Amino acid sequence: MKHASERFHAFDALRAAMMLLGVALHSSTAYSTFPDVWWLKDPVTSRWLDAFLLFIHSFRLPAFFVMSGFFAALLITRRGWQGFLENRVARLGLPFLLGMLVMYPFLKICSVFAYFLVREPDAWNRTLGWLREGRLERAIEPMHLWFLEILMWLCLAAAPLAPRLSRWLSRPWFRSLLASRLAPLFWGLLTFGTLLTMEFGILDTPHSFAPHFRILGAYAVFFAFGWGLYCHRDSLPLLRAAGWPHLALAVLFTFITIGAIDRQMANRAVRDWPAFLATCAGTALSAWCMIFGLIGLFLRYFSAASSRQRYLSDSAYWLYLVHPPVLVILQLPLMFLPWPAELKAIIGLSLAIPILLASYHYFVRATWLGVILNGRKFPVQPQTTANETCLEAQASV
Repeated sequence: MKHASERFHAFDALRAAMMLLGVALHSSTAYSTFPDVWWLKDPVTSRWLDAFLLFIHSFRLPAFFVMSGFFAALLITRRGWQGFLENRVARLGLPFLLGMLVMYPFLKICSVFAYFLVREPDAWNRTLGWLREGRLERAIEPMHLWFLEILMWLCLAAAPLAPRLSRWLSRPWFRSLLASRLAPLFWGLLTFGTLLTMEFGILDTPHSFAPHFRILGAYAVFFAFGWGLYCHRDSLPLLRAAGWPHLALAVLFTFITIGAIDRQMANRAVRDWPAFLATCAGTALSAWCMIFGLIGLFLRYFSAASSRQRYLSDSAYWLYLVHPPVLVILQLPLMFLPWPAELKAIIGLSLAIPILLASYHYFVRATWLGVILNGRKFPVQPQTTANETCLEAQASV
């Protein structure tokens, strides 16, 4: 039995990695051929980046919600439902509100300016005119922070159901599935069912604040799986065997998804049912193979305490929350360069990460912002001490 205060270093690292992958994903979206996926659309695009986006999108947030379910179960076990909800409001609700107030106006104005910049001789005056028409308020959306809204809804639903949820997921069937090589298929079937409600058979992104129950249902499957992992945390070593073979299968299923998506995009006016169903199946199987593979690899290679790993885990939440303005500022001047899309994406990412890390190091880690995001102030220099067991930091997201 794990000690009650033991820190799950591997899952800390996995959750952080999924957040950082979000920065990599968004550094590429400006150069994708897909419409309306980022604030800017560079004239130079790449189908290779389309494939990269589809692959990352298939598993990044699903894996993140698995970790969120795991740490939600941990937190509610130790604090009860009231303490759990208080923590979630502080760690999820407050960053969501602050992020909307600070970042949305800047990003939307940059988006409109970039649109006019490639079409009009006087982009700045056109943007000012757009603002005078009051269109900024009418266009408001949850941005990249929509995942926090989904997570808050799931936590709100899980709090009163926690005893029943834990009881159901603690049963032997869950542990038997963990030990089975067919586990990705079982969970993939559940996800396949939720993807049938999506527009193209991949996980949709909400663009409004109203609850999207089909999207909530899709992510609830991953959240519940993570909750069950906590209930069977003593069985986590069973997943160490999963790893590279699962990741190889995920890549194979991604190729199926890409081909099926291409068929759907070729004729969007009519539903291509074979392509749609293939997209659902490929996405579901790719997501769960990646989840089991990543959990196995992180348990194998990142279970030991590490000051560098801890520092990156602490900083990942901040990096993901504030990366869009930094990326947009870097991407705007790149729009005028006829360089390959892949090179632009790499340049944007390579410049953004050091800037974001520096902002965390000097303005967040030991300040009140660090208290909001991580539950406490940390020393500027990373340490590996008894503080590794700090619940507030581990259950921050």
